[in-house]
Amino acid sequence: MINATEVTRRIESIRRQKGWTQEELAAQLGISQPAVSKYLRDRIPPAAVLLRLARLGNTTVEWLLTGQKSYLYEAPRVREKSAAYDIDYTLARKIAGLPPPLRQAVETLLEHLVPVREESGGR
Repeated sequence: MINATEVTRRIESIRRQKGWTQEELAAQLGISQPAVSKYLRDRIPPAAVLLRLARLGNTTVEWLLTGQKSYLYEAPRVREKSAAYDIDYTLARKIAGLPPPLRQAVETLLEHLVPVREESGGR
């Protein structure tokens, strides 16, 4: 069950973690400040905004909506034509299996080494 109050709390957490005002978050999301204000008052953003929020917060839409990232632990195998998918999946599983301090260190390292890609419709 999705709890709008908890979604709001997680959105606010991303905003505070970045040190942004509502206006700055709005600019980063490409939406208006009043829209951000709505999302910080128990309104769930549309899917496109949730995706941008997840990318800004270096997290997933699943975490924004549920507070969980269980897909990293027990995801069903998806057959993709690209071998890159399997490599990404395997790496994600290995990182997810690390103890929390090491996982955070790897995530921080990756943030510095690999800039977040903008939505480009592919690899």
